[in-house]
This record gives sequence, C-alpha cells and structure tokens, in this order.
Amino acid sequence: MSDSRVPNSSSGQGSGGRRRSWAELLAGRVKRQKYNPERAQKLKESAVHLLRSRQDLSALLLEVEGVQCKKLCLSNLIDCGSSEAHANHSSSFIGSALQDQASRLGVPVGILSATMVASGVGQICVAPVDPSHPVLLTVEQRKKLSSLLEIAQYLLAHNMFSRLSFCQELWKIQNSLLLEAVWHLHVQSIVSLQELLESHPDMRAVGAWLFRNLCCLCEQIEASCQHDDVARAMLSDFVQMFVLRGFQKNSDLRRTVEPEKVSQVAVDVLQRMLIFALEALAAGVQEESSTHKTLRCWYVPEGGLPEAGRFLLR
Repeated sequence: MSDSRVPNSSSGQGSGGRRRSWAELLAGRVKRQKYNPERAQKLKESAVHLLRSRQDLSALLLEVEGVQCKKLCLSNLIDCGSSEAHANHSSSFIGSALQDQASRLGVPVGILSATMVASGVGQICVAPVDPSHPVLLTVEQRKKLSSLLEIAQYLLAHNMFSRLSFCQELWKIQNSLLLEAVWHLHVQSIVSLQELLESHPDMRAVGAWLFRNLCCLCEQIEASCQHDDVARAMLSDFVQMFVLRGFQKNSDLRRTVEPEKVSQVAVDVLQRMLIFALEALAAGVQEESSTHKTLRCWYVPEGGLPEAGRFLLR
C-alpha cells in the first residue's frame, strides 16, 4: 500500500520544514481568483460597516497595522501640548498614513479620515469641562480642537475627507457634543451649520438639542462668562441662520443641502423659544432666574441680538 503524500499540501511546511504563514498559503489561491466587481463592492461595504460600528477606532487600526499605528493614535493627533508632537504629526504625514490604512482596510480614505476626525472631536468634547459652561470649550479644549481642525482642512483640500460621513459620525456622539465645537466646524469651513443640520435623521430631535444648548448659551452670556466674546459670536451666527432660514420663503442660496429641512429646524427652534417665553411669562418668571436670563439675552436688544426679538415678537 503506497504511503506517498503530496508534499507541503496539508502540513503547510516549506522545503526546509518551515511552517508557512496564512498569507503564503493563500497567495496561490488569491492569484487564481477572477476579479468580481460585485464581490469587491460587497467587501468594501462590509469594511465600511465594520469601521463605522467599531467603538474603539484606535484599537481597530492597531489590529490592521500593528504597533506602528501608535504613531497615528487619536490621542496624539489632538495633543497640541508640545511643538515636538505637532512636528511629528504634520498634516501631510497624517494624510499619507490615512491613505495607507484605508488601503489596508479596503475602505475609501475619505470615510476613514471622517471617522478619525469625528472620533477626535468626541474625545475633546468629553474631556473635563467647567460645569458652569456646559456648551463652551475650555482653553485647552479649544487649542486641541484647533489643532485637529487644521488636519481636517488639509484632508479636505486634498480630497481625503467625506463631509457627509463626518456629519453622520458626529451625530452618533450628539449627547456629548459641545455647541462651541459645532460652531468652530462652521467657522473654519469644515462643515457648515446648514450642512450639519441637514444630515441629522430626526429634525425634531436636533431642534430640541439646539434649543437646550441655546438656552444654556444665553444664560451664560447674561452671567458674563469668561469667554463672553466667543459665546456672543456663536449666538449671533445661530440666530442669523435661524432667522434667514425660518422666514425665507424663496431661497436662492446655492448650497449642496436642501433648504427645506434646515428651514424646518430653524422654525422649530424659534417656535420652541417663543413657547418657552410665553409659558414663563404666564407662570411669572422671577427676576435674575435662569429663565429670566435666557429670555433677556434672546429678546432684549441690549443683549446684542435685536434680530431675534424683532422677528419673534411681531
């Protein structure tokens, strides 16, 4: 009875008895496979789904690239505490590294970059904050966000950043997202307020979120917070957008977003603020209470924002 065997077929060993890796074992089979566009698309969709559903992005990248990925760890990307850290993580280096990782993961670099930056924004917003300033960033948080957004601007300029994916990822951390961070995204032209609002799946939910945050912002302005100039600039931009979108019937603004949904959010926020004021007046608002401070900032011209009062009190 013959005892002959096909060499190296089942043992997975090479000519010198060396055990071959999985990559070596599968190399021949991969070469013989014909390209299937439908299968390739399904694999890409699966990879994107894995990327978006992964809670710990840094851990996922470590699995793909190993120890070298620590150079691109999120905590390092948003750490602007030293010039050395900034020099070692220039925007061009990060862009190149993201392209390499996107290739390994089998996903578009724009989606990976958007997920990375959104995760960075989330880490900054959940850092320790001053309880008296629930919608504003601290000085340290503001510096870190500025450093991160410089990277995002580079990625945008080189077509390596998906704005839509970024907006979708941001809303996943809505409960911890600080209003000032959203405003900086608009001011620094990462995504506009209109574009961000348009991407939210629930117009009523985002309206309620904005209303709560704007009430906090108004209260802080009346309390003469430390970052009063930033707070007033934020409120002015938000009110301007709400008034323009809420009362503008025939918009000729050429944007990539549909104005209808943004108008719904604008009207919803303005109505919530009006109802809030009427209910407070009916109940008898107390002088210098948090409600009184919010309404005074929103409606009274001395607060520096006469637009809201003129439109809402007609």
